[in-house]
Amino acid sequence: MGKASRRKVNAARQGVLDRARGVIQTAAGAREIRVRSDLPQEEKISHALSALLESEVSDGSPLEEYRAALDFIVMAWNISLMEADNRYKALQEVAAAINCSDESIRREALSHIERLISRKQALFPDDRRHVVSWEVRFQGAQVRVSAAALAPSP
Repeated sequence: MGKASRRKVNAARQGVLDRARGVIQTAAGAREIRVRSDLPQEEKISHALSALLESEVSDGSPLEEYRAALDFIVMAWNISLMEADNRYKALQEVAAAINCSDESIRREALSHIERLISRKQALFPDDRRHVVSWEVRFQGAQVRVSAAALAPSP
């Protein structure tokens, strides 16, 4: 990878971290943020999201399809962290937000989210990190996911 490519990758990573810091400060005010970039690849939130994304989008799809799928995955991931009552309310809010006169499309979208919640819980049952920032891009022929998450206090 050349210098220019490394700079672009580092700028993209910094953008994800900056967006995450903005979300944290908006939601919780000023807090100490500890960035953990030294995790092994398989422990990074981007690795988990990539694993879910891999099975959702077929190879050769356009970037917009990857972005839409990742948005649904993150929504499902974060909803999966809620208690059962709050999860039900969140799904009802998502259903209400879907602008469609065809009820079957709304049910299909909710079914899709519930399926993603089940997959997240099956593959990553103990992962309680809340995803706050994410993006997907092509790097050459590969799909790359960058993400930041908040981990619960120990």
